[in-house]
Amino acid sequence: MSARTAQADAAEPDLWRALASPWRRRLLDLLRVGPATTGALAGQLPELSRFAVMQHLGVLVDAGVVVIERRGRDRVNHLNPVPLREWYERWVQPMADTGAAGLLALKRAAEIGESVMSEPVDQIRTVRLAFELRIEASAQRTFDVMTQQSLDWFPVTYGEDRVRRVVLEPRVGGQHYEDWGDGRGHLYGEVTVYLDTDYQLREEAGVVVVSVIKVATGPMTEEEAAGIAQFGDLTRYAPAIQKLAAI
Repeated sequence: MSARTAQADAAEPDLWRALASPWRRRLLDLLRVGPATTGALAGQLPELSRFAVMQHLGVLVDAGVVVIERRGRDRVNHLNPVPLREWYERWVQPMADTGAAGLLALKRAAEIGESVMSEPVDQIRTVRLAFELRIEASAQRTFDVMTQQSLDWFPVTYGEDRVRRVVLEPRVGGQHYEDWGDGRGHLYGEVTVYLDTDYQLREEAGVVVVSVIKVATGPMTEEEAAGIAQFGDLTRYAPAIQKLAAI
C-alpha cells in the first residue's frame, strides 16, 4: 500500500461518519443546489435547532465535503465534491455493475422524457463554485503548473496539437480563443459574463491546499450555466495537475 493510499484510507472514517447521518446527507442535498448561509440552511430544516445544524455542518467541514467562505459576518457553506469523488472512485466505481448502470440510465431517460424547453439567452444567472484540491508539491510548483502549463492538463478539444496558447482577454467584450498561429484558431466566444475567481494556496503538512471560489454572473442559458459549473470545476483535472506538479 502506498503512502498516499494509506493517507486516504486513514481519512475515510470521517467521510463515512459524515455520510452516515440522514440530516447531514440532507444538508449536502441542499448545498448541491447552491451555497447557502448557516441561517438559510437552518431555515430549511425546521425540525432541527440552529445549534444542531451548526454541529452537523462542523462534521461535514471536518470531513472536507463542505468549504466555508466568510462574507463579513455571514458564513457561507459550499459543497466540496472532491472527497465525495475520491470516495466514489475508491469504493463505488471498482465495484459498480455496468449492466445495472445501463438499466438505471434507461430508467432515467424514460422518466425524464424529451420535453426539454429552450430558455431565453438573456436570462441573468449566477453560478457559484467552491472546492479544494490537495497537491503533493510545493506552492510555487503548483502555481507554475496551474498558470503556465494549462495546456498540459486542461483538455483542448478543437485545435489539438495545433494549439499554441489559449487566450482569455480579461474584459467584457474580450475574446476567449485558441491561438493556432498565423492568424488561425478557434473562437470560444466573447466575454459577456462577469467572472470573479478567488484562488488561495497554502502549505499544510507536506501538501499544498488550493482553495477556489468562483462566481459567474451574467446573461446565460441553463445549458451555458451548466457548462460553466462543469468545466470551471478544476477537481476533474486534479490528477493531471498532481502529475505535472510532482515532476
